[in-house]
Amino acid sequence: MAKKFEVDDVCTALGVEKAEYRGTGSFGETWRADFAGRDAAYKIIHNTGDDAKRLSREVEGYRRIDNAHVVKLFDVRTFHIAGMDRPVMIFEYIPGCDLSELIKVRRPSHDELRGLARGLLTGVRALHEADLLHRDLKPANIALRDSKYDDAVILDLGLAKLLDVESITRYPTLLGTTFYMAPEQLRQDRALRASDLWAIGEMLFEAATGVHPFFKQGEAMGIAEAVNRLSTPPAVPSDLPPDIAELILKCLSDVPHRRGTVTKALDRLA
Repeated sequence: MAKKFEVDDVCTALGVEKAEYRGTGSFGETWRADFAGRDAAYKIIHNTGDDAKRLSREVEGYRRIDNAHVVKLFDVRTFHIAGMDRPVMIFEYIPGCDLSELIKVRRPSHDELRGLARGLLTGVRALHEADLLHRDLKPANIALRDSKYDDAVILDLGLAKLLDVESITRYPTLLGTTFYMAPEQLRQDRALRASDLWAIGEMLFEAATGVHPFFKQGEAMGIAEAVNRLSTPPAVPSDLPPDIAELILKCLSDVPHRRGTVTKALDRLA
């Protein structure tokens, strides 16, 4: 998606001398700038109908999470940007790249892959212990601190739910979020804690192999066909360590309760 705001408009609205455009996602545009003397990422929400006060109430649970593998939420405010009041979520800035970018560059070593798994699971466990689900885990929502596979930080903190955005994009494009949805989410059933585990399994497979376990970019198919494809476990590379291979296949069970819990998944890692 294209950049929507100009740097001068953003600097004026935020009251800062400089700001750096960092990208546009499903829910908003992200800029890097100073916040109270700290390096911060400002996520300017696209939908101006979302009230900052309501968002602030919704994200109260996320404010209480203090975990190295979950991005820290500083504040939610309203800024007048490009002629309109817009809600803005202010997060800590994570230097480095995201998982989708590094996957295109190189495969992780087995130790790095195990570290990636541990980071993802630890972050998700922090969310689940706070009775929160992410619902939209995907490589673009995973920052890698200092571009290291084994230092993953979960971003976007369930914005699909917070902003009442329909998570399922239209087929036949099969782009973006749907790539990492669990079968129950594709069927539009209620998302579960096990749904976050499914996404972790898909991301670990993709990091290890460079390809998605079930779909090819741009494939055309209906939801029923997609759900049916998810019922067949992918072929895990034979050279993967047994603990990682077992973790991936466990997470990619099409029956949610067979995926277990995040704590048990962490215990399975060597």
